[in-house]
Amino acid sequence: MSSSPETTAAAAAAPAATIDAAQVPKVFVGNLPYKTNDEQLKAFFSDVGEVVEVRVIMRGTRSMGYGFVSFADLATVNKAVAAKDQAELEGRPLKVEVARPPSKEAGEEGSSKPARRRQPRRKTETKGEAQETKEAKAAEVPAKQSGAENSADEAKLEKSKAGRRANPRRQRRFPKKDSNPDSAATDSPNAEPKTESKGASKAAARAAAKAAARANAKPSETVIYVGNLPYSTTDEELSKLFSDFSISSAHVVVAKKTNRHKGYGFVTLANAAEQLKVIERFSNNPIVVNERILNISPALSEYPASTDQASEGEATA
Repeated sequence: MSSSPETTAAAAAAPAATIDAAQVPKVFVGNLPYKTNDEQLKAFFSDVGEVVEVRVIMRGTRSMGYGFVSFADLATVNKAVAAKDQAELEGRPLKVEVARPPSKEAGEEGSSKPARRRQPRRKTETKGEAQETKEAKAAEVPAKQSGAENSADEAKLEKSKAGRRANPRRQRRFPKKDSNPDSAATDSPNAEPKTESKGASKAAARAAAKAAARANAKPSETVIYVGNLPYSTTDEELSKLFSDFSISSAHVVVAKKTNRHKGYGFVTLANAAEQLKVIERFSNNPIVVNERILNISPALSEYPASTDQASEGEATA
């Protein structure tokens, strides 16, 4: 009996896999787009044959990416596998295969793969609980041990507790500052006062000596102090300011190390009468240089120097 070409082509297209008699007429569909719903999946398989039930597996409101499609008979299941396996749905190739029969191990009826049983999460112990457990185990001493062994175990346990209490990582790196700075002096009234550094004591001594020298010094009768000078003033410019008087010398004071102008100077006049003329004239009509009013007064040093080292006796306005 010869077969027609149509019969031969149909036989070639039929799947080679056989279906058990206990097999349910259902296919597993994997690699589904996550936005695919039941209606869309049913429409996708509607051209194969009569679709009895469609279910996209969800976890909460989110698709798990696979589902199941039930048909009226097993012949339609074979047809669906042959026609839809590796077919694309919204750009994703689907995996379509015959669903396995339900079993005790399967987490989902008719699933392609048994669902993995979720292992219970182990209870994690905190550091303190772990230490307590360790101590409890260490404290469980067999009754057969001698008294010497029991004493040794107790000593180890006490040492472990003391080590935790004296944990260096929890100690302060620096000692706590005393909130009351006068507490040391109050607690020990007989304690000696704190001594200052050598540099500070020398500076204080120099300042005290300078103040005492100024308090005991008498104004000079021939030298005048000129303050608030512009820092660009030279000796010649200072001398020109007093060209109407008979002067012996004029100089500005500069720092010895840096040679920087200190903003004041001294003018030595010929005699006391000339100094008096200067004081009387400029007390009523002060000199203004570069918008700076000069301070003029009798100096406290008979021999003023041109550096800051020997200018302790200078007068201020």
